[in-house]
Amino acid sequence: MGKKILVTGFTGNAGHQVALSLLDRGSAFHAAVRNVGKAKAEYGGQFQYVPFDLMDPASFDKALQGIDRVFLMYPPNACGPEWIKAFVDNCRNKGVRHIVYLSVKDVQYMPFLPHYQNEKAIQKSGISYTFLRAGYFMQNFNLFLLDEILKNNRIYVPAGKGKTSFVDVRDVADAAALVLNDPIVHRNKSYTLTGNEALTFYDAAKLLSAYTGREITYASPSSKEFQHYMRQKGTDPDFVKIAARLHMLTKYGFAKGIAEDFQKLMNKAATSLEQYFEDYREDFQKDQE
Repeated sequence: MGKKILVTGFTGNAGHQVALSLLDRGSAFHAAVRNVGKAKAEYGGQFQYVPFDLMDPASFDKALQGIDRVFLMYPPNACGPEWIKAFVDNCRNKGVRHIVYLSVKDVQYMPFLPHYQNEKAIQKSGISYTFLRAGYFMQNFNLFLLDEILKNNRIYVPAGKGKTSFVDVRDVADAAALVLNDPIVHRNKSYTLTGNEALTFYDAAKLLSAYTGREITYASPSSKEFQHYMRQKGTDPDFVKIAARLHMLTKYGFAKGIAEDFQKLMNKAATSLEQYFEDYREDFQKDQE
């Protein structure tokens, strides 16, 4: 039996899309999940599941059996970069030959992010790697931002008039699947994945209004207002703090850069925000509450 790919973060936004892209390509992979029974019940029997928890080193050995490539994500609930380092060290000991790590656009300039340290740990391990430095996921609109859109008809993040080169997570997943199936070509390379235009959240609100048939506004709170409001709603304080920092970078113009890496990798244009809103139109309807 040939070696397989391990997909971490399977039950999340990006990891699940990577699994779907690999499935479309006929690639052999295991979906890493905390609870196999729960995953089977929710996602069905088309995937091969393996128990894995990044914060439980006892799960590493079994998850890495027969694996030579890993799609690695840093989970939102991780306690710190030391968990990634421990897993990467285990990957090296188990003979993993390539890691595709989902990172963040311009992370090389943001040492305060865990992704910065995670990239360094992977580089120091000696395992060949590919870093996918993704821009702001369009899918944040139908996930993190959806509650405010449905309940208050507004987008609520502290990004001001700053522009963002929104990227569709499906594009990121297709790029990841490509690299995982041909790691030698992409050995020790970093790719910046963005959309094909930079837009403000005011622009996004106008577009979303057109696709929902109701007026969606952009509230543009201050960072302090955003953090206070989100904590009052019960959002995890650490997540709120990181979200505030990332959106403030957008506010000051650091998220508007457009890269051509996706087009060069995939020989096609990146998905537009209009197309994303069209594809996810039903998610933004009031009856989804």
